[in-house]
Amino acid sequence: MKIELSARKLEEIFDYKELLKIFKYFSILTSIDVSLHDVMGEEQLSYRVNSSNCMCEIVKGYNYKVTCNANMKYAAEKAAELGEPYIFNCGYMIKCSVPIIFEEKLVGSMACGPVLLWECDDLVKNDFKKFVADKSISDDKINDIIKFAKQISCENMTSAAQMLFIIVNYIGKEESKYLSQSVKMNVQQKQIAELLIEKKQNVANMEVFGKRSKLKKYPVDMEKELIAYVQTGDNNNAKRMLNDMLGEIFSISSGNLDIIKAKLYELTASLMRAAVDIGAPLEDVSKYINMYNKILADNTTFEELCYLTSEIMEVFMAIVYKHRTKKQTNEHLVSAINYIKINYDKELNLKFVSNQIFVNSYYLSHLFRNEMNMTFSDYLNKIRMEESIKLLKNSQLKIQEIANLIGYADANYFAKIFKKYFGVSPKNYMQIYK
Repeated sequence: MKIELSARKLEEIFDYKELLKIFKYFSILTSIDVSLHDVMGEEQLSYRVNSSNCMCEIVKGYNYKVTCNANMKYAAEKAAELGEPYIFNCGYMIKCSVPIIFEEKLVGSMACGPVLLWECDDLVKNDFKKFVADKSISDDKINDIIKFAKQISCENMTSAAQMLFIIVNYIGKEESKYLSQSVKMNVQQKQIAELLIEKKQNVANMEVFGKRSKLKKYPVDMEKELIAYVQTGDNNNAKRMLNDMLGEIFSISSGNLDIIKAKLYELTASLMRAAVDIGAPLEDVSKYINMYNKILADNTTFEELCYLTSEIMEVFMAIVYKHRTKKQTNEHLVSAINYIKINYDKELNLKFVSNQIFVNSYYLSHLFRNEMNMTFSDYLNKIRMEESIKLLKNSQLKIQEIANLIGYADANYFAKIFKKYFGVSPKNYMQIYK
């Protein structure tokens, strides 16, 4: 079986300071040396019971590095191939290699030994002398190395190897989980940071016109849209909408962690209600109450809030997908939302969109009012306004051209809607922003 090597560095996965403690306790318990090696077999960390008389330490000064690294690399790959500790000859002694598998790739190995599995007789001494024959190691040093060599039974060596194997697997799984969470949090925080920059710029601009209070409202319409995506199992759009909402919440909370927690608690409560409304049993939802309550805990950090909210949404999406009924209400609404987001630049109206998604126009109007708390026209204008902001900030287009690009034939009507939505005219907004 071909073993794939990881490009990750061991220091990305392990805390060497903590790992050295584990090595120390392992060695105290077993009286066996232990070491960490990268994918090329080179030693990165070690703990020796008696370093001054350890063969591995002594031969480091005699250009054994290439041979030792090659042996450790081979042993690690063999252990990974077998899926268990690999015991092998090292000079005249025995070592064991345990593979470190991270994200299904070999990232290195841990080794214990060398030890003797037999009596240290004259034959052993002669073998070792032959092993170091080309090195200037005195007979006294050779005798010391042999004297202090750890001698254990095959059973004890196998037990030590299995213990190390369990330790490596446990640490690897925990670190993999932690790293996965960290990556997820970093990606999400980057997206939120980008949103916050934009929101802060908008807030600063609106303050000039005394309109900041208008931006302080909790984004109920976004919550409705998020729940619609959750209830229909639209994972990608739900995650995108959640990031948008987090950006809004962090912006209106002005960095106050208590306010952020309260808003996120309110949001996740809405997700829970949505799951029950769609048909999920209450006992399934109640299993995650502890996760939900962590949001308000005093020791929950900003970074943990981001990750926790995302995890709660994914949990409830899984519950909803498993238990959702065959009602098409929200699916029709999501179809309309997606159609508007793709075709906002065209001439749209309620009747045309309802025909495109094959529902009655009165029924679609009812869905927007009851589930989004806004009219069809309000939502269409909302999407167009969001796109107009991007064009106003990132282009040299004229107001009429921007109006046409977002679906308005009349620039005056576009300006009227824009001022109603943002409190300033498109022209003034451009002047402020640029």
